[in-house]
Amino acid sequence: MGSVKERKSVSNALKLSLISVSAALYAAAIAATSFVPTPWGVGNFRPGVLIPAFFAMVYGPLIGGAGAAIGCFIGDFALSLFNLTNPLLSLVAGVPANFVGFYLLGWFASRYPSWSAFVVTSFASLVVGNMIAALGVVGFFSTVMPFWSSWPVDVKIATILGFTFFWVATMIPFVIPLMPPLLRAVRPVLAGGGGDLNVKEITWGEPAGMLKSTIIVSLILVALYGIVMYTPLGDLIFSKAVYAETAFWVKTFVLISSAIIIAFGAMAAIFLQRKKSR
Repeated sequence: MGSVKERKSVSNALKLSLISVSAALYAAAIAATSFVPTPWGVGNFRPGVLIPAFFAMVYGPLIGGAGAAIGCFIGDFALSLFNLTNPLLSLVAGVPANFVGFYLLGWFASRYPSWSAFVVTSFASLVVGNMIAALGVVGFFSTVMPFWSSWPVDVKIATILGFTFFWVATMIPFVIPLMPPLLRAVRPVLAGGGGDLNVKEITWGEPAGMLKSTIIVSLILVALYGIVMYTPLGDLIFSKAVYAETAFWVKTFVLISSAIIIAFGAMAAIFLQRKKSR
């Protein structure tokens, strides 16, 4: 058996390897979906957040956050070669946002290792991370672009909310319903290769808890839809939208996301109830 120092170096090597794998996969996913823009022409559609979310859930906050931050920068740097984004903008907005968001997700998972908690904490983590990204984007362009700097403060705040609204609504229907089956599918591999990293086990909990969590997230999404569709704040949020058709798609996608989450909660509750009654 090796010394403590040797075992620690092996563990650190594994951690670096996992961060590298997470970053590479996330960068590839970013590039693959870069063609879908936000209504403001900045940022893009990122269902690939499922990748760093997976690493954060399984291997902890540091690996999840670091892999997300590095992968975000690599992906954005590749896109910058085609004038689709700006590496400096990535460092200001995307890198810190991805690190904080997925670090939080992993931190919550380590303290509340149940799927009912994951539904709420993943939503909260994505809101925080995307809010940081939105603040970074608006702050960056308000500094370097006269067009953005001339916007009134209320429009800038509304745009920050709009970015956050867009990214959360397009990420959450991938992260919440796909994470449990993904972890179940790879569990045999993880069980055999967890080694030095103490792979975490996520429990299902009670059917009522799962249903309650998904209802909470779904109601929040429905409330957001109501705000952007039927209040003046919604008009202000999309007042600077570059693509009107994309803005309409974003608004509609919130309802789709809500339906996906509540459907996942209902199916999970039925599965847990049947499992409990056996």
